[in-house]
Amino acid sequence: MISRFEDLLGKVFLVLAFLFLALKQLASIVTIIRLRGSVDFWPLVLSTRLMGLLFLCLVVGLTVFRLPPRQNADGIEPRLSALAGTFGLMILIVLPRGTAGPGMLIASTVLMLIGAALSIYCLFWLGRSFSVMATARKLVTSGPYAIVRHPLYAAEALSAIGFMIANWSLVTLLVGATHFAFQFRRVFNEERVLRRTFPEYASYASSVPMFIPARLTFATLR
Repeated sequence: MISRFEDLLGKVFLVLAFLFLALKQLASIVTIIRLRGSVDFWPLVLSTRLMGLLFLCLVVGLTVFRLPPRQNADGIEPRLSALAGTFGLMILIVLPRGTAGPGMLIASTVLMLIGAALSIYCLFWLGRSFSVMATARKLVTSGPYAIVRHPLYAAEALSAIGFMIANWSLVTLLVGATHFAFQFRRVFNEERVLRRTFPEYASYASSVPMFIPARLTFATLR
């Protein structure tokens, strides 16, 4: 009962938070369309913002209709790590940031576009098993999850790196390093819950790498 109640409170909070972000993204899209003549590489930037808006809308929908939790991580740390990993980079909005040159701006925007597109693809396969917190709902091992165990985190990392490049500074580097530290902690917490909930997860984890596809790893070693 406590788990279900916590899940409901978390659902309300996350829906409101991601709806707010979606509205902010929509406002930025309108601004880019209106001022496209003064926005560098505006078609690329607009495509990235549209993809980001689609990702946020999908997150809201999957959060509303997600499956009930079978088991949650114990303690406060997994919850704080999940929130910090999800929203931590947003602190850069109020901190001093650097600026990227034209070439770096293109590279960062392309990374964010690819990351958003891959994140949407991963969310499609994750479906109603999606969670921000370390929660076991239903084990997904097909699609991109048959290639690596945490494809969504890998895709989001591309977007995060792109965002950091676009706002490059020492402060950005420190915030980004903290962000990735929390993301790795989230992975640890999630795997612990999944192993405890699904007996077949140990076999899955032994044959599917965490982030880097096995073929890519083999090719690199060669």
